[in-house]
Amino acid sequence: MNFFKSFILPTSLLAGTIVGAGIFSLPYIFNMSGVGLGIIFLILFAFIYCIIHLMYADLIIKNGSKHRFAGLAKIYFGNFGYWMSILMTIVEMFFVLTIYLVLSSSFVSLAFPSISKIYQAIIFWWIGSVIIFSGIKKVSLFEFLSIVGIIGAIALVVFWGGASFFNKSFSFVSSTPILWLMPFGAILFSLNGRPAVPSVINYFENNAMNPIESKKSIIWGTAIPAFIYLAFILGVLGISKTVTPDSVSGIVSSISSQFSIFILAALGILALISSYFSIGLDIFKSLELDLKFPKKLAIFFAIFMPMFIYFLNIGGFIKLIEIAGGFFIGFEGIFIVAMWSKMRKGEISVGSSRQALVSNFSPILKNALYFIFGLSVFYVIASIAFNF
Repeated sequence: MNFFKSFILPTSLLAGTIVGAGIFSLPYIFNMSGVGLGIIFLILFAFIYCIIHLMYADLIIKNGSKHRFAGLAKIYFGNFGYWMSILMTIVEMFFVLTIYLVLSSSFVSLAFPSISKIYQAIIFWWIGSVIIFSGIKKVSLFEFLSIVGIIGAIALVVFWGGASFFNKSFSFVSSTPILWLMPFGAILFSLNGRPAVPSVINYFENNAMNPIESKKSIIWGTAIPAFIYLAFILGVLGISKTVTPDSVSGIVSSISSQFSIFILAALGILALISSYFSIGLDIFKSLELDLKFPKKLAIFFAIFMPMFIYFLNIGGFIKLIEIAGGFFIGFEGIFIVAMWSKMRKGEISVGSSRQALVSNFSPILKNALYFIFGLSVFYVIASIAFNF
């Protein structure tokens, strides 16, 4: 029971938040950049995100769990850092909701193939918006349903195609160098669990446990999704005759059972609508509480901005994932490293003996993190500027 309470539950809290829509972009991106290279990047970024999540947890423990990303940015970088972080995270979340709208067509089309993609997205948007507007309080129930839906869909795909992967041949690395950095944004998007880290720290504090003991849960809560992603990628590549950007279309073209397709559609829609509501409600609260929007205006933006971005047609599922992950979450990673560095520098200067989740971190490794996140941001800007 102690092991369940002190490890399984907090690990599940982080892992459950991390596993999301980004997983559906990974098989296509790995197939394009090279499966071997993609797996190397997945392992590398899983390691990096273990460090980033531990750094962020250190910041939460040091400054109190009442602070979140924007509050920490204000502590270490003043009002400029505060407003930059607010705008960055809110715009990022709008892009995430748009990603869910784009992906929703893939699953809704399985149940209603005769409806056009735009109307499929509108149906999904309308249902999600009604739930946000109604202000349902049981967010935890929706998060649970989201986890059930996406884990169920992953399990089906791995069951259908996992073994078949080893009977096929794939390129280790793409012959087109411009595609080598393609996995950066998608993997950053898929492994980012920063919003759940304060909840993990809160969990330990509320259960009279030392938050320093959260280290093992944070590491495993970050690593387990990477293993799940790898299994899903192998399953999709194994079952699909043609690997598609959303993964779903390629999977369905290889399945003859209509019942199996219906189950996949139901699980996918359940996962997406639950996450859409949770993120939409978070945007509404951020607009109302952080930016001091009137309640009706906050609801208006939370409901209509994702559909506005959708109709701007900035890009398909993969491009939106790259922007949200490579650009916004890339900047988020830079912010976390910079805040943690400033905190540790202050502690060292006063001779603090506070226990830390990350200590004696090499300047070379710190600069490597800056470089990798900066490279991710640069790649997104270059891909938009030069249209590749």
